Parts: sequence; structure tokens; C-alpha cells
Amino acid sequence: MIEGQQIDSDVGAVAAEPEDSARVGARILAEGGNAFDAAAATCLAVPMRYPDKTGVGGYMMSAVVRDGTSGKIWSIDANSRAPAAAHDSMYDILPKGPAGLNESEYDCSVRDNANVYGALAVGVPGQLAGIGTLWERWGKLPWAQVVQPSLDMLADGFPYSEQTAASIRNNEEVIRRFPATAAHLLKDGAVPEPDDVWHRPDMEKTLERLATAGWRDFYEGQLARAMTDQLQAAGGILSADDLANYHPRVTEAYSARYRDTEIFGCILPNGPLSILQALNMLDHLPALSDDDPRWWHQMTEVLKLVWRDRLTYLGDPDYVDVPIERLLSRDYAAGRAEALRQFPDRVESDPWPAGSGGPETSHVSAADAEGNVVSATITQGGAFGSCFTIDGWGLILGHGMCRLDPRPGLSNSVAAGKRPLNNVGTMLLRSAEHDTALGLPGGRRIIAVMTQMAARLVDAGVTLHDTAVAPRMHVTTGEPLELGPDVPEEIEAGLTERGHRVERFHRIAGAAHGASFRTAGEGAAVSAGGSCWAAAP
Repeated sequence: MIEGQQIDSDVGAVAAEPEDSARVGARILAEGGNAFDAAAATCLAVPMRYPDKTGVGGYMMSAVVRDGTSGKIWSIDANSRAPAAAHDSMYDILPKGPAGLNESEYDCSVRDNANVYGALAVGVPGQLAGIGTLWERWGKLPWAQVVQPSLDMLADGFPYSEQTAASIRNNEEVIRRFPATAAHLLKDGAVPEPDDVWHRPDMEKTLERLATAGWRDFYEGQLARAMTDQLQAAGGILSADDLANYHPRVTEAYSARYRDTEIFGCILPNGPLSILQALNMLDHLPALSDDDPRWWHQMTEVLKLVWRDRLTYLGDPDYVDVPIERLLSRDYAAGRAEALRQFPDRVESDPWPAGSGGPETSHVSAADAEGNVVSATITQGGAFGSCFTIDGWGLILGHGMCRLDPRPGLSNSVAAGKRPLNNVGTMLLRSAEHDTALGLPGGRRIIAVMTQMAARLVDAGVTLHDTAVAPRMHVTTGEPLELGPDVPEEIEAGLTERGHRVERFHRIAGAAHGASFRTAGEGAAVSAGGSCWAAAP
């Protein structure tokens, strides 16, 4: 294990955060598992350490995978679905108040933040179904073997960590509203110190049940009954039928071409369509180096156009008419790019809410020597999701309902069975030499950063590690333009000269993780890069 570097392996490798979760994936590879087994085990292990970011009850998983046997690319959409009893006026909309998720995302307030915290914030949790489907369709090892490393982590215990302790402290007021959540997260009733040892009370019982009964128990068995009983007793609307009828969608991925590389992304209502659209436009513009202010200007203006389309058209295509074919077409991209050529210095302010862009998500990439490649993003939503914990099971549930717009009459408004629009940027890049999984956390900032990382991989030929740690920017429909702390001053000066309104941010999105399988040349080779990686010995 090395932090912040890149490794090559002739067996397989996993890139994920934290370190011990990446090691779980390497352990599975060493036990004879493939990249799908390793990714599934890692996606189960990450929530043990980072329950603020992800959870066994997390609201969604998005994945793009390469099946090494056929070479085919697949999309796995395990997004949350609104319960059958949901409707577009189920939340009490209030005038915009102090800053919060609703205020930043939807420019309004919701009474009691009922779509963010508590039983009414819970849609069907999709994360475990995504993990289970990944393993069930392509894995090799027994399911119990995939679960076991997470059980071992709990048995040994681990420090809360700086991150988890800080998340608990920052959300203490909400956590204490829910006794089961407080009992699970607090240390003897108090906010923990980072070095306090934690065993995740009752989570061992949940994992043992999943290991013996299978992952569908969460949707059809004892775990499902515990969830629906407690949620409905607290005023929630999730039903046994909502859980039993839930199945992830495994389909062909969306695709676009950038230079000589084909880019694949998970289907709507996940975020990659916007990234593919941005790369389509950039493909019609000059290939510049990122040490040139024009690269940053060009990226900025393309992303503004993409975000205007995103906020205008996108939603669950089962419920709204999304012009997917047009948005991904080369002709449409060429027309938008031509407008930028004619008006190269148009700089506009932002008429839309900026969005929170928090880092409460995790990404796992894995690859093996058989040519299996996995890009998977998992999330609770915001920190600790709904903050509603199933008593006796240690299950903190994600808040999928807050990813639907609480205001009625819009493309992403609440509706029964609807899947929320999200910003997850799960992608896979296919060149003549490599198939590469790539992703990162970061809310709305994912769209911009994934576009930059893909462009650097293709245009500059940098390593996975180098693109993961390169300087970043973010913009939505207009200025201000956010620059990370490591963007050179001469770049900022060049952007300012062009009329851009620039703000510096200490961080733009979270840690990126990538894994790659070499498809050309002699012998198989696997690479992984990001903040943490682990390779099979």
C-alpha cells in the first residue's frame, strides 16, 4: 500500500479510500477473486470506516464495468427510487432561509428539513443492491467470503478517525434527534475523539445476516421488515413492496468519443451524460495544454453550457422527456463549440443556486489481469444521509428523497417510483492501449473535475495519479469560477484578464481513484492510482 502514488501489477489492484478498505480488495484478489469480487468487498468495507460518506443502507451506487470475458462495457444504475406513496407535494415548501442543503440546491427551505433528515427522507436504498448485483453477475467467490473482511474489521475495532469524528461533531445536533443514531455514533453519549476505538454497534449483526441470508434479505427478508416497521412507525412511507420490487438496472452505458478515446458513463439519472457532453464539445475545440490560461477558459465556457442543459433538461427519463440522443450527438456538440469560437470571451454571472458540492461520497476502482475493470461510486448523500438508524441493526439509511426537487412541477420533482438526478461521475475510458476506470466524490463539482481528469488523461497522457492530483476548477451556469489552491497564479491572472470572476477554494471535490487494464502489448498489466491503492501480491 502506498498513499498518493501509482502501482502496476500483473494480478490486480484496487484504488479506494481509506487504506484498510483498499486492502480488503487486495485480500479478495489474493484469495482468488476477480475485480468484481474485490470491488464489491471494498464497497462493503468503505462504509465501515466512513459511515458519513457511504453505508450498507446508502441511497445509491453507480457503476461502469468492463467484462473481461467479452470486453463489453456495462452500466449499473442502483439509484434510489421514491416510495410508491411519494408525491410532488409531500413536503411543505417555505421561503428560503439560512444556508442548508435545500437552500443551496433548490433555492427554498423545507419544513423541518423533512426531505433531508428522518424517516420521510428515505427512499429505497440502492447501494447494497448495486454491490450485490455487481458480485452476483460477474463475481467468482462465495458471497460470504466477500462480506467477511468487513466483519473482521468490526471485530478488531478501529479508531473513529479525524474525518468521522469531525463529521459527528459537525452534525451532532441532528444526530441527537435520533436516539438509535446517537447510540451508534457517539462514544458513551459524547462526541468521540479521533483515536477512540469503535466497533460499530449492531453492524456486525447486520453483516452476519447478509453473509448467511444473502444480500436480497435487505430487500425481502428480516432486514427489510426491520426497516419498514421502524420507518413507518416514525412517519415514513417506505413499504415492503417498495423494497421487494427494487432491482438495479444493468444496461449498455452511454458513450461519447474524445480525441481517440471512447468514454463510457452510467445512464441517467446519474451524472456522466453531462461529462460526456462536455468532452464532446471540447473535442471540437483546440487541444491546449493546462499550463495555458486558454485551456481553463475553454473548459469554463464549455461547462457553463453543459450546466444550462443539465438544469433545463435532465431528470429520470422514465418520467420526463430528456433529449438524450441530441445532447450526446456530435452535431449538437459541434454547434455549441462553434458558438464558443465566435464569442470566445463571453463571461456571465450565475443565475442558479451554486450547490453544496460536499465530499460525502466514495469511489472505488478495480482491475484484474483477466481484463475485468470496475468503476463504482457509492454514497449516503450528505453526511450520514437521513441520520435515521435502524435500531438493533446499526443501519444508517441514505436520504435519496433529498436528491429529488421538493418543489412540484419540475423535471426532478418528487414522484412515485422516480429516481433522483445525481452528480455522480462514474466513468470508464477506452483507448487502443487501456480500459481505465475513473471517479471521485464531490457533489456538483464532480462534473467539472471528471471532465478535466479525462481531458488530461487523453491529451497529456498523464498517469492516473497525476490526473487525480492535478489542479482543479469548478463552475456551473456562470461565474464565479472556482479555482483550487494549487492552480498557478499566472493561470488566475490570465483568466482575470479575460474577464472571469475568480474565487479560490481550499478544496474542489474529493480524492479521485482510478484503475486500468492494459489491452495492448505483450502480457496483462493492471495499474491503479489515487489517494490510496492496494495490489494483490
